[in-house]
Amino acid sequence: MVKTAFETIDFELHSGTHPRLGVVDHICFHPLADASLDHAALTARCLATDMGSSLKVPTYLYGAAQEEGRTLDSIRRTFGYFKPNSSENQWIGSQKYSLPLKPDNGPAQVTPAKGVVVIGATNWVDNYNVPILSSDINAVRRIAKRISGRGGGLPSVQAMALAHGEDVIEVACNLLDPKKVDGEIVQQEIERLAKEEGISVGRGYFTDFSQEEIIQRYLKLFEE
Repeated sequence: MVKTAFETIDFELHSGTHPRLGVVDHICFHPLADASLDHAALTARCLATDMGSSLKVPTYLYGAAQEEGRTLDSIRRTFGYFKPNSSENQWIGSQKYSLPLKPDNGPAQVTPAKGVVVIGATNWVDNYNVPILSSDINAVRRIAKRISGRGGGLPSVQAMALAHGEDVIEVACNLLDPKKVDGEIVQQEIERLAKEEGISVGRGYFTDFSQEEIIQRYLKLFEE
């Protein structure tokens, strides 16, 4: 799948309202059921080595896959991931950067048509997005900053504002410890912050299946 993506997508021709560092921006392995984080980390390192050597793309490791436990957001901040590179909150084409970090695997030079890949291993992360019914990107960015742990808000929550259709901007959240801070807690806090801004909020949603649903779907494959 990764090989096909590189063969069919030209990163320099791509544009969108979601940031990315490459054609295949991010791959993360999470241990489920009886799997261990060490096993997930080993799988991540093997994939990074294979992609770097066979597909000739710079790869960066994070989390348990990287010896110092480097975080995903620290890599992204180093690359300027969170700042749109064009007007109207768009990320357009390749950022045409010289690599600010030495890759863990792959070439030291980036191919603009491919970009780079970030590969990691962590415990389960929930992705929960909340639609804000407004076109005021600055107001929604304030909400995103205040909800995030980095901005003094909810611990283990990362958030950013992303334009999402006409007159809707989403607060996209990574819940790094969903057992302690879940989607409902995030929903209630965003509603409170949005009320202070005089903005209406829609119901949030998870962007993927839950851990339990993934395990059940996997086991069902062996029953058929």
